[in-house]
Amino acid sequence: MKYTSKQTSTDPGKQRLPRTLTIIGLTVTLLGSSMITSTPSLLPVKHAEAATSQQTKQADTSYNLFIQRLQKPATIGWARATLVNRIDEFTPAQATLAVLKLENAYNRYWTTAMEQLIEPNLQQAISEISKPGMTMLTAAGQVKKKEHRLILTDLAYMGYKLEVTEGTYHPVVDYKSFKVFNPYIKPDIRDYINIMAAETDQPTSEDAGLIIGWDELLNRTLAMEKFLNTYSSSNRRMLMQEWYDRGQMYVFHGIENTPLFEYGTLTIDPEASSAYHNALSSHTEVEIKNSQLLTHLQTYLQLIEKNGGKNSPEIVSFLKQYSL
Repeated sequence: MKYTSKQTSTDPGKQRLPRTLTIIGLTVTLLGSSMITSTPSLLPVKHAEAATSQQTKQADTSYNLFIQRLQKPATIGWARATLVNRIDEFTPAQATLAVLKLENAYNRYWTTAMEQLIEPNLQQAISEISKPGMTMLTAAGQVKKKEHRLILTDLAYMGYKLEVTEGTYHPVVDYKSFKVFNPYIKPDIRDYINIMAAETDQPTSEDAGLIIGWDELLNRTLAMEKFLNTYSSSNRRMLMQEWYDRGQMYVFHGIENTPLFEYGTLTIDPEASSAYHNALSSHTEVEIKNSQLLTHLQTYLQLIEKNGGKNSPEIVSFLKQYSL
């Protein structure tokens, strides 16, 4: 088997400036008989309000420019550049929403991007220069035909990365490049991006087989479980649930070309067994109890050991009982 966040919630556009009114009381006794008290100054408040208004206006202007450029496929790259260069002017809410809208734009355009990339002559041109880890922009610089260079360059500047699955080159949203936005966005979307970046940087599976180790598979699935347990109302909760369900299936079953139990002997993969036992050993009983995934895994391994390291009807019944 091959195996194959400066976080801050402070935003310059919405930072609260002091609104306390400074009152300076000056008591002066003149010749022992006169007392003068100064009038409270309103200038600090006026200055604060003016500054806040200016920052809000700047944030809105930058955000609206981003939204305007995001409306057309031809300017998605400009929208991305606008977000990279001006996100520090956005409020946290604007920054978070902008990142989600950018992701949505990528996903909407993906079919068109795939249709462009799937063209047989372009596929052949890429295969002739392909090297492991080759980027979309690198490929654009090496293909011979101008029309091919333009397609690859446009997709690269939009924010897609080049991947190959079963010999077919295809575009993938480059979530790793989204990490530049992490200091400005809300925690749930920051954590979502980190999870997705790990997956797109090195996919869990390819050609119906795992291309990461069992330990990394379990760690990624635990990160997804933590997301679901932490963010009950996140905009990306439903999507993360889908990823978690898939990860959980891989943990307890493996995948077609990398099954958890070896075909024929029905014996658990020794590397999977070792990785799972090590993972459980590295967590306290409280941590295991607070994780449904680890709790089920602990019982699962106990049942497997009870049956001599092999699958059994009792194990199958356990998996059905908990819909694993």
